[in-house]
Amino acid sequence: MSLHYLEDSDRFYVCDSTNQEIAEMTFTRIGENKATIDHTYIAPTYRGQGIADELLKLVVKALQQEKREIIPLCSFALKKLDK
Repeated sequence: MSLHYLEDSDRFYVCDSTNQEIAEMTFTRIGENKATIDHTYIAPTYRGQGIADELLKLVVKALQQEKREIIPLCSFALKKLDK
């Protein structure tokens, strides 16, 4: 199984080998120095494989490079970043 992690202006997403989108994590930049992580979705057949964790790493890395404070709003990001 080949997965492709891709970046868009306000989200990271994952496509499978048939180029079908199977997961995404969205975020919103607020002003110059903050951002929220709004939503995480993983297609049911792909859950439990660490895809959401990898998406979170990518989003956090991108927002940290922009020196933004991250405000997790979706339950997955809130749970993971609260640790």
